[in-house]
This record gives sequence, C-alpha cells and structure tokens, in this order.
Amino acid sequence: MSAPLSAPAKPRVAIIGAGVSGLSAAYRLRHHAELTVFEQDDRPGGHANTIEVQDAGRTLGIDTAFVIFNRPSYPNLTRFFDELEVPFREHRGGFNFFDLDTGLQFGTEEMALPEEEVAGRYPEEFRTIRREARRFHEEGRKDFLRKRTDLPLGEYLDRGGYSQEFRHGYVILLCTAVWSVPAELIWEMPATTVIAFFMAHDEGGLGGARVDWRTVGGGSISYVRRALAAIDPKLRLGERVAGVREAADGVEVTTAAGTERFDHAVLAVHGDQARALLTDPTELQRQTLAKIRYNPSSVVLHTDASVMPEDRSRWENWNYGKVVVDGAVRPYVVYYMNRLHGFESEHDYFVTLDYPRPIRADLVIKELYYEHPVIDMDLRTLQRTIYRVNDGTRVKLAGSYFHSKQLHHDQIGSHEAAFSSGLEAAEQLLRELGA
Repeated sequence: MSAPLSAPAKPRVAIIGAGVSGLSAAYRLRHHAELTVFEQDDRPGGHANTIEVQDAGRTLGIDTAFVIFNRPSYPNLTRFFDELEVPFREHRGGFNFFDLDTGLQFGTEEMALPEEEVAGRYPEEFRTIRREARRFHEEGRKDFLRKRTDLPLGEYLDRGGYSQEFRHGYVILLCTAVWSVPAELIWEMPATTVIAFFMAHDEGGLGGARVDWRTVGGGSISYVRRALAAIDPKLRLGERVAGVREAADGVEVTTAAGTERFDHAVLAVHGDQARALLTDPTELQRQTLAKIRYNPSSVVLHTDASVMPEDRSRWENWNYGKVVVDGAVRPYVVYYMNRLHGFESEHDYFVTLDYPRPIRADLVIKELYYEHPVIDMDLRTLQRTIYRVNDGTRVKLAGSYFHSKQLHHDQIGSHEAAFSSGLEAAEQLLRELGA
C-alpha cells in the first residue's frame, strides 16, 4: 500500500514592514504561506502607534498618527476590523480655527450661521474666509465633476481669484491636518485630490460633523494586537532589512544577521525606502519609485494647554491653529485626545503636529517623528499605472503611496490606501500562485 501523499509545502514569504500595509498583506496570506515579518522598529504597527498612559489607576490608549476612520472612506479597513471584532467608539466631529496672536476664532458653529448673523458679529477677515470657503466647496464640486481640477492646488486657487486670507486661514490649516505636509507643499497638491476629500467628508474635513467618524477602542494598538494574533507570523522586531534582491527562483533578504532566501516578498515600506532596499530593481520598479517624496512631521503627545485657546469652551476634537514665529505665519494642528477618544480625565491630553513653539518639557509624554508621502501631480499621475508594478514579480510593493482601488486615484496617503495596497499585493501573489 503506497504512502499517502503529503500536502505541498507552503511558500515562504517575507513581509518587510509591520505597518498597516504589511499587516494587511500578511493577514490575507496567513492560510497560504509561511510568513516571516521583518520590522526595523521595536514595535509593530507603523502609524498605528498608541501610547499607553497610566491615568488614575487605569490605562489610556492614546493614538498619535492614525486616529479616526469611517465606513464609507475606509471600506477595506473597516471590513478587516469587523472580522477581527475590533472595538470602536463613535465620535462627534467638530473643529475650531484659532489665531494665537490675534485671538480670531471660528469653527463648526460659526461656519453654519446665517449670513445676517455673521455680518453683525464677526470681523471682515472671517467673513471673507467663510464666503470663499462656501464658494470653494460649491465651485470645486462642479469643477471636479467637469474634470477641471487636474492641476496643482495653488494654480487652481489663482485661477479662482481666492484671497490670501482664505488660503492661509482655511486651506492650509485643513490640508496640513489631513495630509501632514507643511504649508509650502500644500500648493503642489493636486486640486482634484483636495476637492475629492472634502466632497467625501463634508466641509469640515477631519472635523466634519456630518461624518460617522470612529476611533478604535483602546487605541489602534488594539487592532494590531488582534491582527498579529490571527496571523501568528514569525515576527522579527528590531531587525532592519538592508537589501532585497529578486532572483529567478526566489528572493534574497539581507539583514545584519546575513542573507536569507524566500520564495516571495512583500516590500511594505515607504516608497523611498523601497527604492533604497531593492538592490536589482526591474525597470518598472525603478520608474514607479523614482519620484516619490516624503515629508517628516514632528508629533508630540503632551498635557501643555498653552497650545490651545484660553477659552476651554472653544476646544474641539480638531483644532487648527496659527501663530507668527520669526516673522512667518506658522500653522499647526492640535488633536484634543480626551474628546477624540471619549474619555474623562483631570488631565487634558493633546497631540500636536509641527507645533512651532516650545512645549513645556515636564508636560511632554512622548515625542515622535513620522513621514508621509508628498501628494503632488507626479504621484497622482502615477496612480493610473502604479499597480502594474506588481505584475509577475516575486517582490510585491505596498504602501500608502498606492491608492485604494475602490475609491479611485485620490485616496492616497491614508490608512485605507496603505491597507488596500497590502491586500492587493497579497491578492496578486495568490493569483500568480494559483491559490
């Protein structure tokens, strides 16, 4: 009697990067491959970075990069959360603009006031901003549908005759929060990408009150832990990959410990990192990664209320500030985490993005640095063909510099885009394996 046939060995797949795109690819491949996940940091999650703070005998999970999501704009991610039974909290949107120097403030409530009330109560600067914001959202929607927005945002605003007050008192503040890029790069963004975001999220953007925003219960680390428990990979934290080389019969992954051979790999890192790691890229990989840029952002979790307006009644979930430093107007963002995560505490917790003044050192909990893709016309144009880069290769690329196919070319740079790219990379590999 012949011996029973053994099941074919699963392919060995290296996942390089344990951020959301790497976790997404690993989760999809978990039943089909033997997975090794390399991560240069000492923690998994990437921008799903929760700082756990001890507060009055309890642990508060406070997010510092990926904070909120909603079902319409994060369809693949929320489906993933549902499968993992990730807890979430509903959160009411709300935003406040404020100028620390002049004291001018306006927000969700003021933007909705009737014109006659605004005229008698608010200065001309706000009336100009409000009037042009309404025009921008109305005309932008029409121009988007008529395909008249495929140009840099600065040129689009020039063409529309928008004022400096509107640009610096509204556009810059909202855009730096959404895409985590400095003011000087906002004007390079595709107008269509900016307008598409507000069409999907209402005029308040991240602070939109008509959007079903949610935060992950306990912080985004909750989903990372559940994902890793479901995947159960060989997780190698604190191990930096120095090179990735595709060969005819496999992929060589080099670290300080030496070179290992895998059958396939998913390179789930930033585009500029992928460019540096590929030791023998294909011509299409080289062309795809050539112009991708990143911008570093300084993020601080702290309890220093001087970053906020003195009037606590003005504090919202999303707070967009500006202040003059060294003669230049500097915008910044403050996330009021007590409201965003929905907890009560005698301490006020803030996450600030690129705050231009010093924060009291004794009130700083954690300083962090993140990098985000610079979304310019080159990157958006690349989206038309970017997924072809993974056709027939043993090394698949993934990251937030790809778009979400379900939401088209303007969903770039988000957690959903990153997750979707990892899922697509895994699906492409499974198709080629016939799995």
